[in-house]
Amino acid sequence: MYLKKLTENRPITIDYCTNGALQTFKGRVYDLNLIEQRLSLKDEKQKPFSIRLSSIKHIY
Repeated sequence: MYLKKLTENRPITIDYCTNGALQTFKGRVYDLNLIEQRLSLKDEKQKPFSIRLSSIKHIY
């Protein structure tokens, strides 16, 4: 149910950890790969970005 909400076409902000540092990304979800456990996003400039689901700390 929560994962389905992520695929709605609206901007989201994600806080995630990488190399021990907390990072923030703003963009829209364009793919959710449950087999590889990855969330793919695009920012305002349509630049693709991928985050592992296990590294996500907060989504708003």
